[in-house]
Amino acid sequence: MSFLSRFSRTQLIIGGLLTYATGVSAALTFLPSSSSPDKKDGNGSFPSETTRQSTFDSLAPGYDKEVGMHEYLLGIQRRRKRLVAQATGRVLEIASGTGRNVDYYKKGCCDEIVFSDFSEGMMKVLREKVEGSDLGKRWDYQKRRVQQLELERIAHHSTRLVQVQGQGVPPGAVGGVTDGSGSTAGDGVVETEIRFKTMNAAAIPYPDQSFDTVVDTFGLCSFEDPVQVLREMKRVLKPSGRLLLLEHGNSHWEFMKNMQAKQLDRHVHKYGCYWNREIGELVREAGLKVVEQERSQLGTVFYIIAE
Repeated sequence: MSFLSRFSRTQLIIGGLLTYATGVSAALTFLPSSSSPDKKDGNGSFPSETTRQSTFDSLAPGYDKEVGMHEYLLGIQRRRKRLVAQATGRVLEIASGTGRNVDYYKKGCCDEIVFSDFSEGMMKVLREKVEGSDLGKRWDYQKRRVQQLELERIAHHSTRLVQVQGQGVPPGAVGGVTDGSGSTAGDGVVETEIRFKTMNAAAIPYPDQSFDTVVDTFGLCSFEDPVQVLREMKRVLKPSGRLLLLEHGNSHWEFMKNMQAKQLDRHVHKYGCYWNREIGELVREAGLKVVEQERSQLGTVFYIIAE
């Protein structure tokens, strides 16, 4: 009996996936990039926000292909789905990137979703993805259905007006107009309005207490001033609102912390991502209260719900 024959097919598949995931993680952590790790911008510092914005623009077309398998094998997609499923009401998604959360918004979950990013390249991919998604198709249908009902309402109103005028009833006496089925036009149409906003998250262009939910997945690692961004998120949340975070951060394992620090320069230049920030401390510094937190992937992935 061979060594492999001792295991079931399921066990082999799971083992293979775990081995692959470990290899991918190790490659991202340990292997040098094609560019020099000491490469700095002009004054010898980390890249500026403008430079990193350019990095995001250039990454956008191939970003999903580059990170898709990695996220799947490491369970990131499952965590995205679990997090986004809790979004309700009026939603602002910060650092939407290429729209990797789009497919996880449940039908009828939200009154409005505002997808935002400061990279035009990312926003272009995002728009195309939303248009082709189930969420986008439902939105398109809802818009067309509302328009249809409005046209039916106008036609019915006009017909009714002619009838009552023929009977000598003053036009002002025509009361509530329905769509002919006994309900007012528009009833039964569940709308999730979709909007796109290119913006700097450090100065969110919305009034205080505008949103029921703010979502940010893997955005804090890329902001110039993450605490300021978190304060802005808190500002636009309603008193009963929730902040949903899924973030890269510093590991609680010393050897992993050392690797993150060692590879930080390479990672920032390649992905525009400071992947070893102390996420919990940043959230607390911004004045937010953590109501749920989990850590995975050797403590480098933070799942946080705050208010």
